[in-house]
Amino acid sequence: MPELRLLYETAPIGLAFLTPDCRYQRINRRLCEICGISVDEHLGRTVRETIPQLAEQVETIVQQIVRTGQPITGIEISGQRRDGGNADRVWTTSWYPLIAPDGSILGINVASEEITERKRMEAALSASEARARELAERMRKLNGELEQRVVTEARERVRIWNAARQEISEIGRHMTMSAMAASVAHEVSQPLAAAVLNAEAALQMLSATTPDLDETRAVMKGIVDDAQRARMVLDGIRSMFRNDGGARSAVTLNDLICEVLAVVRGELDAHQVSLRSELGDGLPAVLAARTQLQQVVLNLVVNAIEAMSSVTTRERVLIVRSETAGSAHVQITVEDTGSGIDPSIADRVFEAFFTTKALGMGMGLSICRSIVESHGGRLSVSARTPGGSSFCVLLPSASPVPA
Repeated sequence: MPELRLLYETAPIGLAFLTPDCRYQRINRRLCEICGISVDEHLGRTVRETIPQLAEQVETIVQQIVRTGQPITGIEISGQRRDGGNADRVWTTSWYPLIAPDGSILGINVASEEITERKRMEAALSASEARARELAERMRKLNGELEQRVVTEARERVRIWNAARQEISEIGRHMTMSAMAASVAHEVSQPLAAAVLNAEAALQMLSATTPDLDETRAVMKGIVDDAQRARMVLDGIRSMFRNDGGARSAVTLNDLICEVLAVVRGELDAHQVSLRSELGDGLPAVLAARTQLQQVVLNLVVNAIEAMSSVTTRERVLIVRSETAGSAHVQITVEDTGSGIDPSIADRVFEAFFTTKALGMGMGLSICRSIVESHGGRLSVSARTPGGSSFCVLLPSASPVPA
């Protein structure tokens, strides 16, 4: 059959035909590459005579096909030359039965394809994947270690920052209170001086032959009122210096605002600033650290007073307002009629170490915002019309706002 011979000679794969007793009837040169012997040395000879090292495997395959009539594919075979010259080469073989009309097996067609390069690529890919898995595992462990280190360092930075912020907050609070000492002295000296004058008047009345007891009683009551006024001022100062460790309790905002305004009354007089307080009635309490909230209001009020020091063409007015904001919040607003804040830096006034004051530390408003946010609130600033600034402290109420 010339056509079959041509097919065998030109096929790009190895081809062979075995009888049921494993004897070669046909084979081409490509299949001969497996064992390294010629076509003529195969023909008419059995597998045991040509490739004894594979004979048992080939005979088992042929016997199974003869028994079942089913092909067997994907059998890999490595090079079998006697000198071992092709031991690193690999072929995949497929075995198909030639079935007679009566169903008997006439022989086995064998096809082989060299897959050496594919196997090398698979081995290289497998080795690369193994290295990748090893590298990924090492990276996972390294990432875990780095993540743990970053978390530890971040916690330490947070601890240091919180400690520093607390310390700077204390320093800023005491610096503010130191600057207010003159105002406090002025505020306390007024009721004390009035008490002294009333006491002298009472002594003169009592030295009369027939003292007017009603008038004397009124003068003595004035002494008591003056002393109470001085005590209220001192109590407010003492509460601001008290270190309560941030303990929170129900705080009435209007009382807190009044305590702060009592402290700065001397500063208002010294800077010729009028006070307009608009405190809402029936405001719910807020859950807060009283000392910290006093510091926020005091800082905003002092800033507002200082912001109006350069104003000469209009009245200097400090407006302090308290009111409800929705059903769950209360709001404190501190406004001034100063020159206002440059819009280009309005977003930066709450940044740490940013200041527009020649001798400022740039921490006051940053600390105020931190304090307000730690209470679940928000501190914001906006321009006031026709001039000045408006700082708003929004805080959650301790109980729902009455409808």
